[in-house]
Amino acid sequence: MIKLIFILFLILISANISFSQPDISISQINNVEYTLPILDINNNARLGGFGEVGVVSSLFYTNTGLYQNPALISRNAKYAGINFSYEPWLKEITDDLNISSVSGFYAIDSSNALGINFSYFDMEHIDLISEVDELTGTINPYELFFKLGYTHSFKKSISTGIAIKYLRSKIGDNLPDVKTINSFAVDIGFNYDKKYKLNQSSCLNTSLGVAITDFGPRVSYTSSDKSFIPTRFMAGLFINPDIDISHKFRFNIELGYQAEKYLVPTLPIYDTEGNIIDGYNPDISSFKALYQSFYDSPGGFEEEVNEIKHKFGSELRLSYSDIAYFAFRHGRKIEHETKGNRNYQTFGYGIGLYGFMLDYMRLKTENDSPLDGTWILTVGYRINLDKTFLKF
Repeated sequence: MIKLIFILFLILISANISFSQPDISISQINNVEYTLPILDINNNARLGGFGEVGVVSSLFYTNTGLYQNPALISRNAKYAGINFSYEPWLKEITDDLNISSVSGFYAIDSSNALGINFSYFDMEHIDLISEVDELTGTINPYELFFKLGYTHSFKKSISTGIAIKYLRSKIGDNLPDVKTINSFAVDIGFNYDKKYKLNQSSCLNTSLGVAITDFGPRVSYTSSDKSFIPTRFMAGLFINPDIDISHKFRFNIELGYQAEKYLVPTLPIYDTEGNIIDGYNPDISSFKALYQSFYDSPGGFEEEVNEIKHKFGSELRLSYSDIAYFAFRHGRKIEHETKGNRNYQTFGYGIGLYGFMLDYMRLKTENDSPLDGTWILTVGYRINLDKTFLKF
């Protein structure tokens, strides 16, 4: 049992999560309780290199909506594509944790598109050891989700999207009183695009996006207390000078900002008898948490502001006709020191040739986090359905 608790602690520590009590059904991050950490981990290399900014994006990346804002799935374009990603998680500590995903999308027409995403968090196997150091069994814990999304675009400038996820978490096989979680969640999103002409062949693309992700019922590994899943509110801005260098070459500068907040209750302050002396009762429904989470912090408005995570992304991309491109990316994530202090930079690269894409991301932390050095590799392919030849 000691090994089980240890490996589960490693799974959660990279997000500054710690167990608030021996019951493994509840985990805690900076006075906010939630479970199912796979929903809080990005494993797409392009988004990772862009600072995990995914609620807004350029039209160039037609698969962005598969990960955060479902309104961005091939909006206002007819593309189809598939992507594979792999991330060895906490590789500096253990070789037993990795996250893999496969996703794909298909544009029915220029106004409607479908997308799918399957992600699997493999925790290998864990030996159960008794108090007298005897092997009592082996478990194979894992988490996964399957997502189906739909996007509809209006008048070339507005798009909306919705996605439904099936969630499964199995961490306590062969353990008494530990259940497998089977649940669901919903993502909804909105995006507004506006293009400004700089000259006859160059333009400035702008975008505004908002989304609520992973809204679903509370879940539990036991028959007792239930925990929230990491429901988040995201809002972002995006600008993209698209510059025509010559007849064949285009140069793009992409800049994005994203603000995030968990839509789960902030834990109140209790007295020695367990009575709430500041804050609000966290034992509420997921629906009520959507609005109570904006005013329930014991520290008032200042603490609510401190709960907002800030993400910044930048990309320089050079494209050659419709044939090839090369991109360099940099991102930054900032949290308040009282709310996790997860401050890190991301660096990424991307290349594409005749529809095939290869993206790589590496993470650099600033506070000795076990996530330091984490990398993601994503390979993909896409095709323009409006053309008889392959195009980016």
